[in-house]
Amino acid sequence: MNEPSPCVALHRMKIVVIRRLVCVAAAAAVGLAAGIQACAGADSKQVSVELTTKEKEDCTRNLQTIYKAIEAYRRDHKNIPNWFSDLVPDYLPDVNVLICPVCRRTGETDAAPLSDPRVASSYLFEFCPVPLGTAAPGSPKVTRREWKQRQMGIVGSVVPIVRCRHHQPTLNLAFDGRVYESPPSWETMLTNVVDPESLTPAKMFPGNGAPRAARSRKTYPEREAKAGVQLLDLTEFYNARLNETWHGGENATGNDLAGLVPGVQNLGGVDYDVRGVVQLASKAPTANRFPTNATGIKVNQKCQKLHFLHAAAFGHPPDEGKKIGVYVLHFATSQMRMEVPIVYGADVRDWHYWSGEKDAASTLKVVWKGENATSGKAKSYIRLFETTWTNVAPNIELESIDFVSTVSQPAPFLVAITLE
Repeated sequence: MNEPSPCVALHRMKIVVIRRLVCVAAAAAVGLAAGIQACAGADSKQVSVELTTKEKEDCTRNLQTIYKAIEAYRRDHKNIPNWFSDLVPDYLPDVNVLICPVCRRTGETDAAPLSDPRVASSYLFEFCPVPLGTAAPGSPKVTRREWKQRQMGIVGSVVPIVRCRHHQPTLNLAFDGRVYESPPSWETMLTNVVDPESLTPAKMFPGNGAPRAARSRKTYPEREAKAGVQLLDLTEFYNARLNETWHGGENATGNDLAGLVPGVQNLGGVDYDVRGVVQLASKAPTANRFPTNATGIKVNQKCQKLHFLHAAAFGHPPDEGKKIGVYVLHFATSQMRMEVPIVYGADVRDWHYWSGEKDAASTLKVVWKGENATSGKAKSYIRLFETTWTNVAPNIELESIDFVSTVSQPAPFLVAITLE
């Protein structure tokens, strides 16, 4: 191959110089657009520690400004935006804050389909309405927003609402406004709380094979007329009948709650609507066919207290002290939420009594005891527990409740909820 002549080489050098001058001029004239694209050819391999630190500090300030805009939008609209562009210009007049300082230097941006469709941005808005597609083969039409909301039901407000993947480690703006660093998969930071695999779209939205489909084929006793609105209706969420052996193999029998009479029952001085079971998943092999959560239990009323009639399966004495689930309470005002933890040994134990159990904690309240064929063979008994939570915001309407498993070994199950 022939080398180019000196004239040709000089001509090419002039073109390169001119292009760089045009790039600089465009950056000065256009600002934001040039900040994203103009310096894509710049040498970013050698970056000083000082510059890296400054860019991270500036990026953190951008994230904090974005959070203030999101909060202002949420106060006005009672919901968070779908995209950053929903904030512009009323809540975010300066769109320059949507560009990470690293991207101003390197020209990197987030690519479609997760990038904002209307404004340039180098940040990822986690609660966007983009369908999950192949990430959730059983429910491809479920959106990323719904996935993140369901994650919050399990791990709370640590779920990022905005992420910047142009730093190492990644910068995250949590739903509660905190800015923290994490690996690319922030879920791996929570291994001491929950199995990260349980937070994936495929696990959280299993699709047609999920227990919800099975529930539609089952029938449950009719709700009695005397069951008032304070006795919440869980019919939509039941996935096991009282007279059904819902643990073990498909043909297992004799391990049920048939001794618990369906209908309105007074247990421990509280009336409950008792007609079925809402069983959640755990690490136990025969519990993985159940969902990890039951979200959107309708309340739409004020209350002083909440009474939960519940228990756990596949639990053992060594599980004492483990947080096995949580009730997430969603209030009507500014999307306020509170959490009622379910702690093994403090709120519930296995529904089958184990002879090796320690003395019960003062908070552990058994309100029903019975027997079935399995407990009879073991010369033991079965039981249900009551947890009472005093509402610290009794003057604010409680909209809904999410029942969520942390997917530890014991699998929590719910029989009824009553408001007071």
